[in-house]
Amino acid sequence: MTEPAQRPERPRVLIIALVPLPPAALLFAMTVQNLTGLAGGSSGPHSIAWVFCLLAIRFDRARITSVVLLAFLALQRAPGGFVNLGDPDVGQAASYSVIGTVFFVAGTVLIFLAPSNQYYRQAKSRRRDRKRRGHAKI
Repeated sequence: MTEPAQRPERPRVLIIALVPLPPAALLFAMTVQNLTGLAGGSSGPHSIAWVFCLLAIRFDRARITSVVLLAFLALQRAPGGFVNLGDPDVGQAASYSVIGTVFFVAGTVLIFLAPSNQYYRQAKSRRRDRKRRGHAKI
């Protein structure tokens, strides 16, 4: 019988990539919160993006979903953030938007580097192998 596949080691670049993505989602949520006040605004897409950013440490599909959601939020928030950066009324919200966009871009570049992609392939292969072994023992 063959030996079970070893758990792949998470590359440093992946761990570093997953540091700025959750704060990017939070910064986009803070932008909305700052502009609408405590009672207004919807935090649904931001919360979902944040959860998927956390799940991305383990699952490839969560990685892709979090990047897609954050890209959607960045496309919504970044143009207004860059235009209103110096405005005294909405400058704070604009700075949250710009910083969130920078975090998103940095995290996205790092999360799709070759070592990260290799880790997700190895983890998927290991899960498939473990599932196959589990069904074979029954």
